[in-house]
Amino acid sequence: MGGGILKKVLTGFVVLLLIITASNMLLKKDSNKSASVNTEAIESTLVKSMEETKAEKKKLEQFLTKSAKELNDNGFKVGLGFSHEERNVTVQVQNKAFLEANKTNIEKIIHNTAKKIGFQNYTVDFLALDNYPAFSEEDEKQRKTMMEVIEEISALLKERGYPPNSISTNSNNEILIEMQGMKEDFGKSKEIEELEKILDQMILSKTDLEYTVKLRKKSESAIRDQKWQPIFSAISEETNKRFKEYRGFAYSFHPKPLQIIIKTNIHSSKWFGNSDKKINEITEYVDKIIELKREELSIEEIPYEIIIRDKNDKEIK
Repeated sequence: MGGGILKKVLTGFVVLLLIITASNMLLKKDSNKSASVNTEAIESTLVKSMEETKAEKKKLEQFLTKSAKELNDNGFKVGLGFSHEERNVTVQVQNKAFLEANKTNIEKIIHNTAKKIGFQNYTVDFLALDNYPAFSEEDEKQRKTMMEVIEEISALLKERGYPPNSISTNSNNEILIEMQGMKEDFGKSKEIEELEKILDQMILSKTDLEYTVKLRKKSESAIRDQKWQPIFSAISEETNKRFKEYRGFAYSFHPKPLQIIIKTNIHSSKWFGNSDKKINEITEYVDKIIELKREELSIEEIPYEIIIRDKNDKEIK
């Protein structure tokens, strides 16, 4: 009798255990399916958003280029800047007197150009530079001469198989030329020494100033930073578009691994809504941005971590 009862109890326990196991397996399967669907949805949303961003960037470039030309053609010597996050056009003018006399006409040109191109949802601010540098005719002539010299340097280097990454000048009358893809010992090469002499002579023949040319190899860290810039831009742009909690972006290659820092206005305290869920959403979104941009640009994968900061700039863990 006792044995029969024990047998029934054990049988019932086994059946219950099988039901629980089966339920867990179904839940796990549903969970994996849900995660897969969610990942696909994020990717689909991102691909569409990034295509829209590319189109908007092209439109912005046209807007700024044509606005600058129209303003210049109408005799307005101003500078134009644009803030992507605030969608704000900043017009830099010589002084307050110039601003008061020409503000209306400048705004009219900008708005008309935007309308023709179809650029929308922006604001215009003015920045009066009362200490705006006044260039003499001689200064302007020297500036144009240096621009021509830099163009000729770039052309000569490309012809010799050394396309420059950047060409700049400093206060020591040095022209610094940074190049990528060179051998580690390129600075000791006789060919490079000869090239520096040729460039020195060319500059001396074009200007009355004695500039010294210095060729240098672009550092590995600078090359890596340059390669990742499109990814960083995409993170900032797409996260800003998707999450109202976003308020800024930063990154750091030191210390390793690469730190991707997303600044938010989220309260880290559990008393202020489901912050964990939002943090996970942002993290997944940024992960997918990095994945898609790396594949698009064929950039080698490197270790990184995503750090979410709250409204007080404290890391949310």
